[in-house]
Amino acid sequence: MSNIKLRKATTDDAVLLARLARETFLSTYEAFNEPRNIQEYVARAFTPAQIGQELKDSDSAFFVAERDASLIGYIKIRPAASLENVPETGALELERIYVAKAHAGNGIGRMLLDAAVAETIRREHGYLWLGVWKDNPEAVAFYRKCGFQIVGQKVFMMGSEAQEDHIMLLTIAHVYDVDAIRQRLNKLN
Repeated sequence: MSNIKLRKATTDDAVLLARLARETFLSTYEAFNEPRNIQEYVARAFTPAQIGQELKDSDSAFFVAERDASLIGYIKIRPAASLENVPETGALELERIYVAKAHAGNGIGRMLLDAAVAETIRREHGYLWLGVWKDNPEAVAFYRKCGFQIVGQKVFMMGSEAQEDHIMLLTIAHVYDVDAIRQRLNKLN
């Protein structure tokens, strides 16, 4: 994990981040979806223009992991409508977290998650929630290991395919030392 740098993404990252988002999404899901559905989704969701717009949204936050000036992972959190079994206030959605396959299993996902937790605490929130495809056991296991619990289900539409996602919730204070993170954040300001 040496030479890994975490930082908040900027609009200057839109092109490289869109490329990484497209590559990591396809490598994770392409084999499990109808080609037309996934290609249409990727063509819409991961263009430099779309990622650029998302980066401009001050309510959202992207963090990227870099090695030798190359993006190798990213995470996006945002406020989102609450779902059943997710607190109506004080929760942010962990909308995306991906690490390039060549760098998976090296703790980068955990580093990105820790950055998202710190940002969530900075915003005075206590929960992160996410939707994860129930047929992605590696991701579900990762989130469980990080303290997330399954609290419900929701449907994600991949084109014409309805896919069932687990809704997973992290109660930050149950896993992280919130006061220590706040102190660290205060030192940075």
